Amino acid sequence: MVNMAKKDEFDDWDDMFDEFFKDFGIDIKSLNNRLMRIWNRILNDPNMSMSEPYVYGFTYRIGSDGKPIFQEFGNVPGITRGARPIERGVREPITDINDDDKKVYVTFELPGVSKDSIDLKISEYNITLNVDEDQRKYYKSIDFDYKLKPETATAKFNNGLLDVTVEKATSKEGSGRKVSIE
Repeated sequence: MVNMAKKDEFDDWDDMFDEFFKDFGIDIKSLNNRLMRIWNRILNDPNMSMSEPYVYGFTYRIGSDGKPIFQEFGNVPGITRGARPIERGVREPITDINDDDKKVYVTFELPGVSKDSIDLKISEYNITLNVDEDQRKYYKSIDFDYKLKPETATAKFNNGLLDVTVEKATSKEGSGRKVSIE
């Protein structure tokens, strides 16, 4: 008699996701191990509050160059994205970034927030969003590898979605400041 090990009902799902993420250069098993370490740290730290929800995830899109882009989001303490660590009680909003030759379009999901509590700052290479309400706090800083024109920025807030549009600065040949030579 042949002894066949019982196949886990999730093996097919694991295989499918392993292959899917492998195509994008992501090792799903190491990502899963990383998530387990994060959650173990949260559950075993007596200073951690379990009264607030913890969110961790990623979004996927194809960039204008045709390459896949994965963006992490969430409010898991101790995880840093960029220069600022995630603070307790502060969520990172789900964010969608699209661009074309002339503009960049950023959409932030901010459910339950009033327009007056949104602090949006745009510089030549960065967009920073900060929301600080009693019950809802959001923070996100996005750095760009191309120059923006902050003076062209427009923002519309409707039904928890903040849509921001900013023109890209163009570097035309022959433009710039003439420098006299001594």
